[in-house]
Amino acid sequence: MSEPHFAVASTFSPRFEAVIAEADRVARIFGARVSVLHAGARSDDKVTWIRDAFVGLGREEIDIYWCDGDKPATALMDATVSEFFDLLIVGAMPGSNETRNFTGGIVRELFTRTPCDLLLIPNPQDEPIENVTACLLVEAHSPRWRSAIPALRTLNPASISILAADSPFAQARRAFSSSAEQECPLEEMREVLSEITPEIDLRRVQSNTGFILCDIIQDAVPDFIMVESEWKNGQRVLPPYLGWLEQVIPSRLFVFGKSPGEVSHIDSPQAK
Repeated sequence: MSEPHFAVASTFSPRFEAVIAEADRVARIFGARVSVLHAGARSDDKVTWIRDAFVGLGREEIDIYWCDGDKPATALMDATVSEFFDLLIVGAMPGSNETRNFTGGIVRELFTRTPCDLLLIPNPQDEPIENVTACLLVEAHSPRWRSAIPALRTLNPASISILAADSPFAQARRAFSSSAEQECPLEEMREVLSEITPEIDLRRVQSNTGFILCDIIQDAVPDFIMVESEWKNGQRVLPPYLGWLEQVIPSRLFVFGKSPGEVSHIDSPQAK
């Protein structure tokens, strides 16, 4: 497998160095090279700021892409299409209130249209995380959760919580499914993921809207949330029980699911 190529969107906000530090750590975990995307004109000062930030992290060479476009989101999306990045890392939150981390318009547009996998970071940290925790959001009995296994193995979290949404939509789809082989018993999730860590918390959650999942995650504060998306009519879509993630991001959010025709290289570095 070829070396994954990650990109981090840089905005020179007060969170600039923290976002860069998070991107560097994730790239090292996955054995990926990392480049910078900036939706704006090139300047010597900007080049110096970016290169100095990465030199401080032990990276002497870094590619910088200066993205032109009518809107920042459009410029960044055009770059992800032309350069075939495997993961786009974005500091997702322009502001917050006391209980929720809300996304801005640029992030919401990137969420729906960026063709590669996404890592959205609402509260970037300068220092590395100890004893990483992960939360896998899945639809009860759906096999789609398996796409997150390679990334979970690489992250090697100390604990994994599984929130299995058993909504009326999921129940109806299961009832009308023509193939029983598509079902995935919840205990199978526990068994497979226990090979990564013995600390597995599996919960089936019944909810019409999915916002109860947001409340649970907000209380648990996992370091990473893992979800898989689909593509319809040229846009990334989430199942109904995860629609709230387009507006509220409680923690670092890994969104898997490239646009049709793309192949993800998000995998264990040992598999290269």
